[in-house]
Amino acid sequence: MLGPWCWNTAWMLSGKPELAALRRDLKRPAEAQWRVLRAVLSANRDTEYGRAHHFARVRSPAEFQQRVPTVAYDDCRPYIARIAAGEAGVLTAEPVRSLHPTGGTSGGDKLIPYTASLHRQFQRALRAWIADLFGSFSRVRWGRAYWSLSPALGPARRTAGGIPIGFDDDSEYLGTAARWAARRLLVAPDWLTKVEDLELFRYLTLHQLLQAEDLALVSVWSPTFLAGLLRDLAAWHETLVDDLAVGPVSRRIPGSLAAAARGTAAAPLRPPRLDRLRAALGGPSPDGRHFREIWPNLAVVSCWADGAAAGPFAELRAALPHVAFQPKGLLATEGFTSIPLAGDAGATPAIRSHFFEFAEFGTAATGTRPKLVHELDVGGSYEVLLTTAGGLYRYRTSDRVVVVERRGECPLIRFEGRTDGTSDLVGEKISSAEVEMLLETLWGELGLRPAFALLVPVAGSPPGYRLYLQDPRIAPEALNGPAGRLERYLGANSSYRYAVGLRQLRPAEIALLDPKGPSAWDLYCRGRADHGQRLGDVKPVALDRSTDWEAMFEPWIVARATAADKPA
Repeated sequence: MLGPWCWNTAWMLSGKPELAALRRDLKRPAEAQWRVLRAVLSANRDTEYGRAHHFARVRSPAEFQQRVPTVAYDDCRPYIARIAAGEAGVLTAEPVRSLHPTGGTSGGDKLIPYTASLHRQFQRALRAWIADLFGSFSRVRWGRAYWSLSPALGPARRTAGGIPIGFDDDSEYLGTAARWAARRLLVAPDWLTKVEDLELFRYLTLHQLLQAEDLALVSVWSPTFLAGLLRDLAAWHETLVDDLAVGPVSRRIPGSLAAAARGTAAAPLRPPRLDRLRAALGGPSPDGRHFREIWPNLAVVSCWADGAAAGPFAELRAALPHVAFQPKGLLATEGFTSIPLAGDAGATPAIRSHFFEFAEFGTAATGTRPKLVHELDVGGSYEVLLTTAGGLYRYRTSDRVVVVERRGECPLIRFEGRTDGTSDLVGEKISSAEVEMLLETLWGELGLRPAFALLVPVAGSPPGYRLYLQDPRIAPEALNGPAGRLERYLGANSSYRYAVGLRQLRPAEIALLDPKGPSAWDLYCRGRADHGQRLGDVKPVALDRSTDWEAMFEPWIVARATAADKPA
C-alpha cells in the first residue's frame, strides 16, 4: 500500500509543469496577462455581456479598459439573478455549474458564478503552489495533512433555476485527481464537514488530529482558528485521551452521520502513543514543547498572516516555534489573486489564472486608469480588479494590496486589508481600512497586540462604537488611557468628530472580555455562523458593521472605559 511520501510526491510532480510555466511567465507578465485576457474574451464574445461591450473588437488590454466598465457586485447582481433563474449566455458561454455564496449573508445574497473554466483557473494556481510547497519543504511529503474544513450550515440549496448554491465541501477547489490523492492524505474525514454544531465540530477535529502522529502539514485560513483548536485541546485533553483509548466517538456523533463515521473510525490508539499524549497534555497548559511531543513530524503551517490576521499569526508562530510558517496568498471566492512561493517577501500574482488590474488606493472616484501587473510601483497601495472565466469582468474585489518587492517585471504583493466595510450610523462613514490603521497605531503606542480586538457599532440613543478586547495581559483598571487614545484616533475622521460633538454619537467605549471566559474569536465565529457564513470563510477583521454583538459578548465583559471616564 502506497504511503504518504508516494502520494505527496506524485501530487508535487503533477504540479511541476505548471510551476515551471509560471516561473517562465513571470519574466514576461504583460504577455502572459494578455494571453489570459484574450482567451476569456474570445470564449465569451457572443454572450449578452460580451456583445454589449464588444469583446470581439478588443485588440489589447488598453482597449479592454476603454470598452468595459469597472464593476462592483451590485452592478453584477441583475445578471447573476438571471443566471440563478436558469438563463444561459448572460455572462459566460459556458454553463454555470454552481453559484458560490460569499459575504456572509444568510440568504446567499452575494453569489459568484462558477464555470468549468473558472475551476481550471483556480486549479492552475493551486498546482503551482503545491509543487513549490512540497518541493521547498520536503518534510511535508513524509506525513499527512490537515486542511481547513468548513462545517455545513443547513441543507444543500439550489436556485429557482436549479443551479446548486455552494460546494459540497472545500476540497472541490481541487481538481478531481488532486481531490482523489488528497483524500488519502487528509487527517480529517469527509463526514466531518456535515457536523453543524461548532463545538462538536472542533472536538471531533481534535480527535482526528490527535490520532495523526504523522501530521506534517496544517493548512487553515485564519491563524485564530488553529489557535482556538489548541486552546480547546488544553481544555478537553482528558476527555479526548479517554475517547482515543477506546477508539470511535460514535456516542458524540449525530445519528445521521454515524454510518459514515463508522467507516473511518480508528482502532484505539496504541499504549505508547496514548502515554505520550497523556504526558504532553497532563501538566501545565500545552506550549511549543508539548505540541512537538504531540505532533513530532509537523513541518509547516500555512495560514493568513497579513492585514488583521498579522497579530494572531505572530502569536501562533510563537506557540509553535519548531514549525515553519508560510503566509497564504490572497484567495477569495471570486478568484485566486496571489500565490505564495517559498523564500519570497510577498506573494506572486496568479498571472496564469486571471487578468488583473490594480487601482491606486484612493483614486476610485477620479477616473484614473488602473495599472496592469507589470506597471506597479514598489510601496504602492492598490485595490485589485479581476477578470475571470466565471463571468466577472473588471470586478472590484475591495481587496487592498501593497507591493513589497519586484522580481524583474513582476511585483510581489501582500494583502493590506479591505477597501469596503464602511460603518455609517449617522454619516460618519468609518471604514475597515481606517480602523485597521488606527488600531495598529494604538497597539504600537501601548506595546501590545491583543489576542482579540474588534470595533463594532452599538445601537442606542445616541449610538456609538465599542472596541471589544480580550487578552490576559490587559488589566481592567488600565483601560482609561487606551480609551482616550481610541477616541482621539477615531476623531481624526472629521465626520466622526462632528457627530460626537453634536452628540449624534456617544464617545467610543472599550469593553474588556474575561480572558478566562470563552474565546472571543470562537464567539465571533459563532455569531458569523448565525448570520449564515461558513466557518472556513470567517476572517479576522478590525471592524464588523453588525450592531447585534452585545448579546454575544455582554455576559463576558469584566471592565469598561470611555474617553469621558476619569481614572480611578
